[in-house]
Amino acid sequence: MKCGCCGKEIGDFIFDKSYQMPDEIWELSDEVRDERAQTHSDLCRLDSRYFIRGVLYLPVHAVKKCFGWGIWVEVSQGDFFNYFEKFDFDNSNESPFSGAVANSLPNYPETRGMKVQVRLGDGTQRPTFQVMEKGHLLTKEQENGISLERVHVFNGG
Repeated sequence: MKCGCCGKEIGDFIFDKSYQMPDEIWELSDEVRDERAQTHSDLCRLDSRYFIRGVLYLPVHAVKKCFGWGIWVEVSQGDFFNYFEKFDFDNSNESPFSGAVANSLPNYPETRGMKVQVRLGDGTQRPTFQVMEKGHLLTKEQENGISLERVHVFNGG
């Protein structure tokens, strides 16, 4: 199957984009980051603030795939340590909890600070995020899905 706007094979599209750290940690100089932050591929701390990495999925209309934004969410200290203690186990029966997006996503109005609901998975899955902000483009796209052309935009097209 080919993209209707550029003719590229759909298989050549990247269906996920991810961030290595929350924006605030990334923006620090290396020296300051080393002093104030503790970073891991899935967990971060900046001073007394706590972040977890997960995926915000957007269904894609023309294919049976989702586009995944691999982003960071700021969570409470209690939720962070609860997740940390059970990190390698099946957490899919844990109650969802709230967080706030810690990355600015391109091609959207500002996303940093947006409220999300965090759902934990089993020991092999990152948490998933459900946007809770009514009226924002990201919320609409998560609820209604996106076109292949939109995936193309996310791929720099």
